[in-house]
Amino acid sequence: MQLLKLDNVVIESAPDGALGFDVNHPISLDQAKQAFQSGFSFCIRYVPRLEPNVNQPASRGDITFEEANDILDSGLALFLVQHVSRAGWDATGAKGMQYGKNAAIYASNCGFPSGMNLFLDLEEVDSASPPNDIQDFCNQWFYEVNNVGYVPGVYVGSKNGLNAEQLFSGTKFKHYWHAASQADPPTPRLGDRGYQLFQPLNLSSTQLSKLKNVKLIDKIGLGSNPAFEIDLKFASATIQDVDLDFTVTDKKGGSIQWIRR
Repeated sequence: MQLLKLDNVVIESAPDGALGFDVNHPISLDQAKQAFQSGFSFCIRYVPRLEPNVNQPASRGDITFEEANDILDSGLALFLVQHVSRAGWDATGAKGMQYGKNAAIYASNCGFPSGMNLFLDLEEVDSASPPNDIQDFCNQWFYEVNNVGYVPGVYVGSKNGLNAEQLFSGTKFKHYWHAASQADPPTPRLGDRGYQLFQPLNLSSTQLSKLKNVKLIDKIGLGSNPAFEIDLKFASATIQDVDLDFTVTDKKGGSIQWIRR
């Protein structure tokens, strides 16, 4: 089997305030170019939980080697997140081990280099899952991804099942991503490193001023400057169903680790 490798890429620490988007379906080179030309700095794409196979159909929403090359050729930086289970899934250490191994294998098979961020999506956990089991799930996932050389991170979404102490002290992560949900992601305590990536419901006027020649199409009634579950309409292309994100340096100096060509 010929090993795939994404050539001519470097790993970078994300600067404060970079704007990007996560999207659960493939995007084309033209779409990626227009996003970059409009002021977006990065894209976040998906890897599967199960059955790692670099030749999965694009309709399943997982990134491929070819799409990764297109995104990187556009000028956008890139990193990865794993698809989450259906709402109400139960968290176990064995499941964390399985999902983490599959994420790392798939990323490696697609040619992604070690040293970049690969995120777990922690949301919609069964309310009956004890916090200790959720922490075990997270830490087993962390070990599998870390052992392959990727830098594990965690997207902290709605119904994640953990409070601030359990999340920031009870899991091994050093890279945290705050979901658009304003209720469930725990507020960091004094001394916690906090979040490096935020998924807002609306962009600030300062953030919006960084973008040009793009229309943010509000699909769920968020009002002015929507950033969640929107379409990005450019001059000659549209990227549907995206969430916008922005980067910050956390309280311990940590930042997102992405790749760029």
